[in-house]
Amino acid sequence: MDSPAPAVEPAPPAGDSGAGEAVAAPSRPAATISSAPSRDRACRMRELLDEAESCVDERRQQRLRQQVVTEYLPVARSIAARYSGRGVERSDLDQLAYLGLVKAVRRWRPGLSEDFLQFAVPTIVGEIKRYFRDHSWLVRPPRRIQELRAAINEAEQHYWQRKGARPTDTELAKLCDTTEADVVEARGATTLCRPPSLDEQQGAGWAMAQSWGAQDDEIGKIEDRMAVGRLLEALTDRERQVVELRFGQGWSQSRIGAEIGVSQMQVSRWLRAIALKLRTTWDG
Repeated sequence: MDSPAPAVEPAPPAGDSGAGEAVAAPSRPAATISSAPSRDRACRMRELLDEAESCVDERRQQRLRQQVVTEYLPVARSIAARYSGRGVERSDLDQLAYLGLVKAVRRWRPGLSEDFLQFAVPTIVGEIKRYFRDHSWLVRPPRRIQELRAAINEAEQHYWQRKGARPTDTELAKLCDTTEADVVEARGATTLCRPPSLDEQQGAGWAMAQSWGAQDDEIGKIEDRMAVGRLLEALTDRERQVVELRFGQGWSQSRIGAEIGVSQMQVSRWLRAIALKLRTTWDG
């Protein structure tokens, strides 16, 4: 697995307002702050963040933010622990959590929340989930869709932090400077994420694969070909052409529309109708 972040200084993502400023992830908390009660600590951390936001001395600003990062490292590690056992090394999960914490510290603005943790925890969780989403594909979609999906995830997170609600597809299209059809297509890519491994231990040394009987691989291939053939027979020539171009050739909806002579939105509607027809045929 590619390392998600450097061991000590996670760099901000492209376009982050804190680019060029490194906030390290040290290995131990500051004793002078950790000894305070939790409520006093929250107030103190907010004071440090507010002071850092208004500070004109970059070195002092970095030191203030570093204190906050140091103080909340145990929280980041605790969140990372929730996602262990899912195919990503624990040390990598910790680094992802540290990166999310650093982003939360850099993005903090006075008035966002009474308690910094209410802002930081969703940011840390979002950073870890984003990694799983972007690196766990069973069938890898076109890069354009992968990049748009990552942008949508980030836009959703920022929108939620500002308004406490999920944005609509129309709002996401505006935020990501794309079309609503592209947003729908990117959301649909979720079904391509890799499912849990059958060999993954479920507890007490038991794996899901142990509940499955042995199967002849060649029989499985024959069954798959027969099932696909039956499904495709239910489609019209135009629908089969769209399926081939979209999933066989990897064409975008815009390119398919240009080839056939219809709009991208029309192609999107066709794909949804085709999916419904295939599901109906399969169930029937």
